[in-house]
Amino acid sequence: MALLFSAVILAAGNSERMGRSKALLSTGHGMSFAGHLLNCFGVYGCVPVVLVVNEKFDSSPFHAEHLVTVVNHHVEKGRSWSVQLGLKRVPERCACFIQNVDNPFLDPFLLDHLLASVTPDAYAVPFYQEHGGHPILLGHEVVDFFRRENGIPDFRQELQRFRRIEVPWPDERIFWNINTPVDYKLFMHRNRR
Repeated sequence: MALLFSAVILAAGNSERMGRSKALLSTGHGMSFAGHLLNCFGVYGCVPVVLVVNEKFDSSPFHAEHLVTVVNHHVEKGRSWSVQLGLKRVPERCACFIQNVDNPFLDPFLLDHLLASVTPDAYAVPFYQEHGGHPILLGHEVVDFFRRENGIPDFRQELQRFRRIEVPWPDERIFWNINTPVDYKLFMHRNRR
């Protein structure tokens, strides 16, 4: 049986430190961060790609057959609530990539390595120089656990119930995390190369 896989992109934050929506920041290559990630996961074959946004976010520019948009009406509950809302839209027995919209690096070969490494009862994390990055990939039993739960206070803490598979990766871009205008300026400088 072929492995089924999906993706959840977390874009519900208020982007207070950035001062504008991080999901709509330009990659410098004609796409927004959200558009770039949606396209990459869609082309890779993720079904569905779930985009979790806040009430202020205008998702009308984003159209794709594989896209499901979920509105987080309670952003004050934090990232864990967004993760749970997104995973509830993932089909049963489906592995799932989790990606923050402010982590715009995505490489299909990295996705290949994560898929080849994950097991149903574990999650896979790319590692560069002994530190984990993004995206992570949840095996389908892990996804099903979170789909059944309600009101998980801390996703990272609950994830520790499961085995972590560390996948070596030779590129520090798995750490990119664009939170402030300074981060974004540095990203644009690096991304031109």
